[in-house]
Amino acid sequence: MLLNFFDVDTATGERSVELQVGDLPALGLDADLLVVSAFEGHYEPVGGTLLGRLHEAYGLRLPDLEIALDLRRSPLKSWVSAPLDLALSTGGQSRFRRLAVIEGAMTFEPGDLLPWPPFNRLFSLLALLPMRRIACTTVATPLLGSDNQGIEPLVHYPDLLEAYRLAFQHVPELRRLILFDRAEEHLSPLGEAIDSTLGRTTFQQFRLALPANLPGISEMGGLLRRWSSGQASASDALAHDINELLNLLRGQELSPIALGIHARRVVEGLVLQRLAGERDADRLNLNGGIRRLAEQGADRWLISCLHQVRCFGNWMGHPSTDDAPRPVQLHDVLAMLSALQRVLEDYPW
Repeated sequence: MLLNFFDVDTATGERSVELQVGDLPALGLDADLLVVSAFEGHYEPVGGTLLGRLHEAYGLRLPDLEIALDLRRSPLKSWVSAPLDLALSTGGQSRFRRLAVIEGAMTFEPGDLLPWPPFNRLFSLLALLPMRRIACTTVATPLLGSDNQGIEPLVHYPDLLEAYRLAFQHVPELRRLILFDRAEEHLSPLGEAIDSTLGRTTFQQFRLALPANLPGISEMGGLLRRWSSGQASASDALAHDINELLNLLRGQELSPIALGIHARRVVEGLVLQRLAGERDADRLNLNGGIRRLAEQGADRWLISCLHQVRCFGNWMGHPSTDDAPRPVQLHDVLAMLSALQRVLEDYPW
């Protein structure tokens, strides 16, 4: 479940941080690098820990992995595996291409930089990876050190948000940073700090009630189900976001933040899928992709619908810069869903 999300604008483009709650394999993540923390040399897959879950779901044991980058004797106290040969996932199971292990003492030591020593090591490690030709555009990590290692998360949340911004500035290859946890206990306060920092009027805990028999919702659900079952060419990421939209619309209330981000990702996946193979298509963001479609003569009503979904997602993910910010209301959601329905019904454009 997507709990919270925010975009970070940098000199090299837009980046994102997101908070995900749930069991890692079931989250449907697609990451270049999965990060774990461990006491030095203690790699046993104990039940109830992330290492234990990796062994249960993927058959992974840290001592069995080939190491591609070994920095355990450096201040970073970390290492990165060679590419993993995981079996193809089924049912939207999370996938990752490498593991990074941040080890050693997870408590504060003399000379440690705030905030949160293990995250400082992680960000420093990410800055080194391009020099070793290890590509990491999407990184998934738990709240390092907050479980068995015992670091108190709440103390450092404000500083940690600024650390994320600095990390994106110094690691331009990093486009998406995902923080996950099995429960909301640790992530919710971080999400609230995100809301406060962004000056949001639509908060992560805000839920919008969906009236019974709301016109268009049942039709939208049927359309999403047809997409979920009938689009064999859809990527795993696109299929995951479509299924998340289905789950959101099945309830009696929904999170506008989660709705906006998953809808924007569905549109982005379709636009980039449509432009795949064209010149510089891999460098386009969603806005650039929509402009490319307009230049190619795509229907103007379709283009307006694509922008409407994009702008709603941006509204949910960006800091508030308006002097009079407005909270999202039901008619805003219905307008966006109507635009998304047109996008899906007309595909391929």
